[in-house]
Amino acid sequence: MHKQVIGGALLMLGLSACNLNSEALPTPNEENIIYVTATPALPTPDADGVIYVTTTPQGNTSDVAADNQAQTVNDVPTAILPSTEIVPTDPPATPTVSLADVQNQVAEAEQYLANGYFESSVQTFNAVVAQGDAVPDDVRAEAAFNMGRAALSEGLFQEAVDALTVLIEQLPDDGRVAQAHFLRGDAYSGLSLWQNAIADYQQYLALRPGMVDSYAHERIADAFLAEGQLEAAISSYDSAVNAGRLLVPTLILREKLAQIYLNNDRIEEAIAQYDAVLAVAQLPNYRAAIDFAAAQALMNAGDTTNAIIRARRIFENYPQTTQAYPAMQMLLDNGADIDGWQRGRVAYYYGDYSGAIEAFNDYSSSYQLDAIPAELYLMLGLSYREIGNSDAAVVAFQTLIEQYPDSDLFGEALLEQGRTRFLAGDIPAAIEAYMRIAQTYDYLEDTASEALWRVGYLYGTNGDPVNSREVFTRLATTYPDSEWAANGLTLAASAAVTAEQWDVAENLYGRIANIATGEDQAAAYLWVGRLAQQRGDNQGAEQAFNMAIQAAPDSYFAQRAQDIRNGQVPFTPPEQISFEMDEAAGQAEAEAWLREVFPIEGGGSLSRLSNALTNDPRVVRGQELTALSVFDEAEEEFTDLLDELRTSGNALGSYQMAIYLRDLGLYRLSIVAAADVITAANVATLDAPEYIARMRYPAYYSDLIVSEAAGEYDIDPLLMLSLIRQESLFDAHALSAANAYGLTQVIPSTGQYIAQNLGEEDWQVSDLLQPYVSIRFGSHYLAEQLRLFDGSPAPALAAYNGGPGNALDWNALAGGEVDLLLTTITFEETKNYVQRIYSHYNIYRALYGMS
Repeated sequence: MHKQVIGGALLMLGLSACNLNSEALPTPNEENIIYVTATPALPTPDADGVIYVTTTPQGNTSDVAADNQAQTVNDVPTAILPSTEIVPTDPPATPTVSLADVQNQVAEAEQYLANGYFESSVQTFNAVVAQGDAVPDDVRAEAAFNMGRAALSEGLFQEAVDALTVLIEQLPDDGRVAQAHFLRGDAYSGLSLWQNAIADYQQYLALRPGMVDSYAHERIADAFLAEGQLEAAISSYDSAVNAGRLLVPTLILREKLAQIYLNNDRIEEAIAQYDAVLAVAQLPNYRAAIDFAAAQALMNAGDTTNAIIRARRIFENYPQTTQAYPAMQMLLDNGADIDGWQRGRVAYYYGDYSGAIEAFNDYSSSYQLDAIPAELYLMLGLSYREIGNSDAAVVAFQTLIEQYPDSDLFGEALLEQGRTRFLAGDIPAAIEAYMRIAQTYDYLEDTASEALWRVGYLYGTNGDPVNSREVFTRLATTYPDSEWAANGLTLAASAAVTAEQWDVAENLYGRIANIATGEDQAAAYLWVGRLAQQRGDNQGAEQAFNMAIQAAPDSYFAQRAQDIRNGQVPFTPPEQISFEMDEAAGQAEAEAWLREVFPIEGGGSLSRLSNALTNDPRVVRGQELTALSVFDEAEEEFTDLLDELRTSGNALGSYQMAIYLRDLGLYRLSIVAAADVITAANVATLDAPEYIARMRYPAYYSDLIVSEAAGEYDIDPLLMLSLIRQESLFDAHALSAANAYGLTQVIPSTGQYIAQNLGEEDWQVSDLLQPYVSIRFGSHYLAEQLRLFDGSPAPALAAYNGGPGNALDWNALAGGEVDLLLTTITFEETKNYVQRIYSHYNIYRALYGMS
């Protein structure tokens, strides 16, 4: 109660020297507080034992009630002071605080906020806000604003309201007041105080129009809808649609509005929204989904005619989409005539293979051969194979081969005959079919080269490495430019390494190096160098390692070649690590390099956004949304811009955005922009200026990594940085399609396991989006894998990504050797994962390591 009175700016004095009477002081209450006024007699306390006092009114004293009768202000009774002139006393001095101490508190609170310690951030910011006028207005405003953001992040909605109200009411001239209204609207929404939320969002629009109006209007609409005010909600949704945002978010908003109309039986208005989506949507799957939603709405409303029109459009134009099959069912259920060939296609793509077979056979028996497309027999064969009828499948493919020799599908039908035998488990028959293709149809280079690759693969996976190698060699000799040639030789070379046939392997890798490019070529040169080194040819090895580095300098193979050449064990940590850098000197060096590499005109610093970028609507909206903690929508805006800069080759714009996004805290996008600069320059990361290279390979959250990964689990900080970069690109809000969360991409089940190990009983999945939790959990799990493999990072990383059981098997086959481990890993994703983190680590070591 007392805090509320003070917050209402009503004067309540504690025991002081301002009592002008000689009467005895009143008795203190249970909180040891005495409420005193400068009147001859104290007014009667209210039911709560509190006396409310106002200052003496200004102006004509005759307006003051002489009988001291209480008035009411804002529903709170207030006592009226007499008009007696009072000799003022000196007010108590405002307590002084150390500005440096306050700034340190703010910096500490901001660090808590950045690292996900939201409650600690709220408490520390509050300690600054609570000091009132003793703190400079700008510092207090910053603390109140960020306290509101931190409280919202933790779901502390009332605390957010309180903090933002301080900014709005006590610091009304601060430039963040409008944004504080928006955030307080979010807090009120969290408290289900919808009218309060609406008022704040509307005030934001009044104070800051033209920024992110669409998002504010949508929030107003959501609040009106929660209040049951449908018309007001629809009006605000319309305003949101028309206010402007990127295309995809606008389409999603229209879908949402359409659903609201449907929920309220307003079919025509819902259809209008769907048609507005269809007017601009391009992707077949999306168009089919929207059109089918409209068809269902019309059918449910009894408008069968228009529903059928839409269903037929989907059936005829988008047979490969998921919605084509239910659209076909809608047509059939309503007695519509449909084409048998199209019916079979739709059934096949949906996975109804029996239905497809029935439709294809009906159609082929009803028409002459020249009216039957060759594709029907290919799909008929594939459908038979799916239901396990291999002989019928082969017959269907053979029909295409015999009846349509000039078809583009001719070679595919040949290959599918061999594949059908393979899937049926008849390996000799499959090899025979593929060899017949290679010998009979050698003029069909794409078909014959793939057939030879499949023969070599089948020999190799069925215990005949000699024939496998011979076939792969024939493939590379006959079709050296084929996409299958280098891959086939790689399989043969890998088999030779496994069999310890070193001279054969070296010869094969040498051939690969001559026909491959990029990482494939780098991989081949790496092995050529290793094998040359093994037989004592150090000069040849050095030459091969240099070629590997030149072929793909940022790749695993180049970094591995560098380590072998330098006699360095994989993942060897540097003697010291320094995350410090002379920012100004580094930036000057980077910008001099940019001027040399790219056609940049004009002088001065290049780091600030150009006028074009500053005024770009995506930057305007993205910056505002970031300030309002609407991060997903902000990233959509910036991603669209980065894509445009990349496509247009605007390296200077990408450089400026890398710095800008870094400073906004949007680390993933900053990394992407920095990578675009280096890619546009066509140089290796370590050949770019250190300032730009460090933005591509940053050390964000290094304080947490040093304390959690290194301090608690003795994990090399650079290894943890490399893992986080690979997992999430330092996006604390990352949520993958595999349901992995946060910086270290921990899935919920693994998170629960780690929480139990750590004794964190109140853990919940959303905690993984807090950086300190994600790094703690990721460090714990990585440390567990490192212990499993005696501290060896490569198999530990394989376990982190592909599971410890699998990694134990892979590592046993490889004998603990890194290069062989990568040949034994059966998950392509895991193999790439280990390779990329190896490369990341070496780049981090070069950038941050010190001897």
